[in-house]
Amino acid sequence: MGDEVGKGLEASAPAVPVPSRAEMATVIQVLAEQGFGRNEISRRTGFSTATVSRIAAELEIAFDRSKSGQALKARLTDLKLAQMSVAEGLTEDLTHARIMLRTASNRRDLAFAAKTISDLARSAQALTPEMSDANTVEDARDFFTDLRAQLGAVRDEFEKQHGVPFDSDEAGRIIKQQEETQDDES
Repeated sequence: MGDEVGKGLEASAPAVPVPSRAEMATVIQVLAEQGFGRNEISRRTGFSTATVSRIAAELEIAFDRSKSGQALKARLTDLKLAQMSVAEGLTEDLTHARIMLRTASNRRDLAFAAKTISDLARSAQALTPEMSDANTVEDARDFFTDLRAQLGAVRDEFEKQHGVPFDSDEAGRIIKQQEETQDDES
């Protein structure tokens, strides 16, 4: 009987080749060079995050945590937008429930509409993100800090590529020439 179960499992489970450590290292290195983080490499390859971390450490690959922070901020912004969208939908449902309350023809319908309004109002309030001046100022500060860093990176890349200071007359001519080339192409 035990042999029959084993044979059944062998027949139903296709053989999946296990990559060698060298193959895993190559894949991880290529994806890391393309700018993917540890979690994204793990998700794309099916390797555990521990394996990715271990092999990356052996290859002396360091993941840029600033990109993870930016991705997290973007994800949180997306979640807030989705949350606000749900809250808006609940507010629309509240309008319909108020109509039900006004048109209730008996106590049971009246009680049902009142309970629905209470539940929808609580849910909408819980899902509506609170904005404060502190959040707005902090978000603006973060935005400008990130913008400054990105502009600095663009300046440094330009200077590295062209070998001239970004604020020089020569840099102005190079930029103007690149703009004219782009205009001609479009």
